[in-house]
Amino acid sequence: MKISNKKYNFIIAISLCILLSGCSWFGDFAEPENDSYEAGKKALNEGKFELAKAKLREITPESPYYPQAVWLIQKVPFKKGIDAYEKQQLEVAISEFSKVPLHGEYYSEAQHYLNLINYEMLYDQLRIASKTEDLSNKDAEEIKFNYDIVLITKLVNIAEKMGDSKKVLESIDIVISGIKHSSSRSQTEDFLTLLEKMVSRNKEKRIFEKALNFLLTDFGKLYQQAEFRPQVFQLVGNLKMELM
Repeated sequence: MKISNKKYNFIIAISLCILLSGCSWFGDFAEPENDSYEAGKKALNEGKFELAKAKLREITPESPYYPQAVWLIQKVPFKKGIDAYEKQQLEVAISEFSKVPLHGEYYSEAQHYLNLINYEMLYDQLRIASKTEDLSNKDAEEIKFNYDIVLITKLVNIAEKMGDSKKVLESIDIVISGIKHSSSRSQTEDFLTLLEKMVSRNKEKRIFEKALNFLLTDFGKLYQQAEFRPQVFQLVGNLKMELM
C-alpha cells in the first residue's frame, strides 16, 4: 500500500511537532520532587543522621526515589563514623564503621578507619603501660612484658595491614626500643624475632636502613649474647643484601 505525498507530508509534520514540543509534553509527566527525599538528603549533609534516616525511610518501595533513598541510608553509618572519629568518640566510631555494608560504596574506607582507630588505641595503651614502672617483683615484670609484646605484635600487624609506611616505621621503632630495654633472654628473643618478621614482610628501603642501623649500632651488646649471634648475623646479612 502506497502512502500519498499529502499523507506523507502530514506524518512528517506531525513528527516534527512532537519532536519540537516533546520536552514540554514529557515535562508535564515528570515526577514531582519528593519532600522526604530532599529533607533526608539535607539532614544527612548537615550531620543530622537520625533525622536523615527517619525522613528517607518515609519513602515507599513504589516511589521512584526509593533506590536513591536506600543508597543514602547506607551512607549514614559511614558519615556518622567519620563525625564520631573527628570528635574522638572512638567507641561510637567503631560501632558505626562496623555497620557499613560489605558491598557498600564506603566499605573499604570504613575498614581503613577501623584499622586506624585500633592502631591509635593500641598505641595509647602501650604509652600508658610504659609509664607503669612500679613493678615490685620479677613475676610482675614478666606479666607486663607479656602484655606489651602482645600489644606491640598487634600494633605491627595493623600497621602492615594498612600499608601505612609511616606507621610501619613508627612500629619498628617500638620493636627496636623493646630490644634495647629487654631485661631477659626471652624478651630479647621475642623482639628480635618480631623485627626479623617485619623485615621479611616489608620491602621498603627505609625499613631495611632503620633495622640495619640499629643492629650495627648495638652489635656489641647483641654479640655478647652467644645464643643470638647466628640470628643477628643472618639478619644483618639479609639486610645488606636487600640494600645492595
